[in-house]
Amino acid sequence: MAAAKVFAAALAGLLISLPAQAGDGPSFSCTANLTQTEKTICADPSLAALDTVLAAAYAKKRDSLPEDSGNPLDDVRHAIVVTQKAWIAHRNQCGTDTACIRKVYLVRTGALTAGDNVPDVSCRDTIGAAQADLFVRECLQVATETHPPCNADNTCELIVSHSIFRCSTLGNQAPRFCASFGKPN
Repeated sequence: MAAAKVFAAALAGLLISLPAQAGDGPSFSCTANLTQTEKTICADPSLAALDTVLAAAYAKKRDSLPEDSGNPLDDVRHAIVVTQKAWIAHRNQCGTDTACIRKVYLVRTGALTAGDNVPDVSCRDTIGAAQADLFVRECLQVATETHPPCNADNTCELIVSHSIFRCSTLGNQAPRFCASFGKPN
């Protein structure tokens, strides 16, 4: 419950800080071939506003991270891109359920905007249990440590960045899923 209050406060702060523009829509085009969830977002100004806030928070977070941290164990910028793509798939599972869409936006925005003294949002809460479990299983396939960060209670970025690093060190021995990490867009 405390985490939900923190997310709501972070979101309120972002909404206040963004300039209001008449006719604002979501961060994506509403004229393209859309999923049911995207159509629902386009038709609901409050969901469109949440999408715009999340897009800004995502861009700010991604752009604040170094492209190359110099530490191969800390490829968080690439991991945040992978996590965002997984989050979009998770969001789209909401279909036309506006309460579900609103909730996933609040959780992801909270995760992207949380300060240093706020507990991390678990991967399970960010992208759903099924995708988080997949990230954990993949991480465990390439982990060599006795206590790797392969746990759905960790952030998705931590799990994925560990997998990205380990995949990069395995060369031809890397499992097939490693190819899906590619380089970020």
